[in-house]
Amino acid sequence: MSERREPTIFVQGNESYWLADVPILPGCIASGTSRELAIANARRAFRAYRELLDTRGVSIAHWKDLDPDTFAVADYPATGLPEDERALEEHEARDFLHQFEASRAALIGLVKGLSPEQLDQRPTETMWSVRQALEHIMTSDVLLLSRTERWPEDPFNTLQAVHRLVFQRLSVMDPTEQRKRRVVNGRTWTVRTVMRRLLEHEYEHYGQIKEIMAGLGGDPPPE
Repeated sequence: MSERREPTIFVQGNESYWLADVPILPGCIASGTSRELAIANARRAFRAYRELLDTRGVSIAHWKDLDPDTFAVADYPATGLPEDERALEEHEARDFLHQFEASRAALIGLVKGLSPEQLDQRPTETMWSVRQALEHIMTSDVLLLSRTERWPEDPFNTLQAVHRLVFQRLSVMDPTEQRKRRVVNGRTWTVRTVMRRLLEHEYEHYGQIKEIMAGLGGDPPPE
C-alpha cells in the first residue's frame, strides 16, 4: 500500500509566467502572471478538474475530501517532483488510461461543435487559435510518449512507433479522403502535400544528422 502523501502545490516560474502543479491529482496544473496568482489558480483548478473527472465517470474517491485551500506550497524541486520517483503501482497505469480517456473525451466534447472558421480564429494577436492549441497537444503527446521508449539510449523504437502511425493512417485512407483539400491555419493541404512533406522533412534532417556526425568526427553512414 502506498504511503499517504501530504497535498502540496509546487510552483515554478519567473517574471510574468508561473506554473503551479498539484501532483496529488495527476493532470492538475494552473498558470498565472505571478506566483500568488498561479497558486490561487491551482486551488481553483483542483476543484474544477475534480468535477470534470467526476462528470466523466472517473472515481474521485482519493480526492473527494481534500480541500485545496489547505494545501501546502513549495518551490518546484530542481530534481523533479517527488511523486514521480515512486515506483509505479500495478493499478496506476489502468487508472491513468481511464483518466486520460475521460480527459480526451471532455476536450473533444468542448470543441467538436466548432466550425472550421471558428477553429482557426484567434481572439487576439497574442493568443493561439483552437486549432493551434489542439495541434500543440497532438505533437506534445508524441514527444512525451517517446520518453517511455528506450530514449535516448535507443531512439529507434520511437522512430519506428511514429512510422507505424504514418503507415497505418495512409494504408486505411480511402480514395475520397485522398482527394480532399483541407485548409489549416490559412494553408491548403492535400494528401500529396503531406506525403511530400513527410519525405522532404525526413531527408532534410537526414542530411543535417550527417553534418552533425561529420562535425563530431564520426564515421560517415553508408549511402
